Amino acid sequence: MGKDLYNRNVEKKDEINLVQAASKGDVDSFSSLCAQYYPALVAIAYSRLSDKDLAEDAAQETLYIAYRDISRLKKSDLFVSWIMRICRNISSDMAKKRKRNNYSQLEDCEVHSKEQTQNEYYDEILRIIIQGLPLNAREIVFLKFYNKMSYQEISEVLGISLEAVNGRLRRAKKLIAKELSRLDSVEVVL
Repeated sequence: MGKDLYNRNVEKKDEINLVQAASKGDVDSFSSLCAQYYPALVAIAYSRLSDKDLAEDAAQETLYIAYRDISRLKKSDLFVSWIMRICRNISSDMAKKRKRNNYSQLEDCEVHSKEQTQNEYYDEILRIIIQGLPLNAREIVFLKFYNKMSYQEISEVLGISLEAVNGRLRRAKKLIAKELSRLDSVEVVL
């Protein structure tokens, strides 16, 4: 435990040094930060947009804005929560614009054949259930199960305690299980 705490402190100091260097115009430092947080940014964006390409666009726009504005960040230790907030705002704006334009995804209109495997069917049902979760539950699910992040990493990315991560994840699992149970009682014809 002591060694893990030490490693996290060293990593946090390294991150702060990278943020400070990036705020002074060091492109390599900013690139290191991008590489570290890009997957989490995509996951956060996907939880709002339900479209991988749009999520990647949102993550890239987030990085552009962060690069442009990093010199204005007053506290280097708040970089993660700052960049995640930018991503949430961009993703939410994209989702609103998409809804206003009545944009429909091609994959949402896809016709499923009778030859579709049962696993594909269940994957699709699970995707629909997850998209129906409250936003904070969706974020947790995408970060934990799709990005394979640890509780500690999720805690840092979302700026919440480990207990909050555990609680949100537990509630999200219960909601998913409840919905799966409800659907299991309904006969589905393929």
